[in-house]
Amino acid sequence: MNKNLLFLALSIGVILSGCASMIPERTTAVKRATETKEYDVSTKELITASIGTFQDLGYTIDVLNAEFGLITASKTQGTTTTRTNLEEDPFEAFFRALTGLEDNSDVIIAPLKLSATITVKEISTDPLLSSLRVNFEGGDRKFSDLFFKSFFAALDKSLFLDQTID
Repeated sequence: MNKNLLFLALSIGVILSGCASMIPERTTAVKRATETKEYDVSTKELITASIGTFQDLGYTIDVLNAEFGLITASKTQGTTTTRTNLEEDPFEAFFRALTGLEDNSDVIIAPLKLSATITVKEISTDPLLSSLRVNFEGGDRKFSDLFFKSFFAALDKSLFLDQTID
């Protein structure tokens, strides 16, 4: 009975792992659709709202080229931590042995740098319609549909605030 149960468990594992590898990777068209949204405002208004959104989310604007509708921004998550006396923690001693660090070396945990790029382009003037595409990068991090929906919700809020101020 135990052999049959083990065989059944292994068979199910092989089948499930085979099915998981058959799940297709998102196509470029699907990724682009997730990253893009159209607005019935001018490109200038959309760029202004994008700058405000980045600042609200803690990003620093690195490049702004309104002529080409390009904005790049970045932010750092986490802090830099330096620790000494690695021999106090057995896990760190093990880590030191694996990496070849000397006994009195420092371990530096670097913060994660996130970067984002927005491109804005005019689709039509009558009716007024602009398109915005945003890309995010940060290490090996994958960004979900919910992440992009949250960004676009913040952008919608920024557009609303900019329109009520004017």
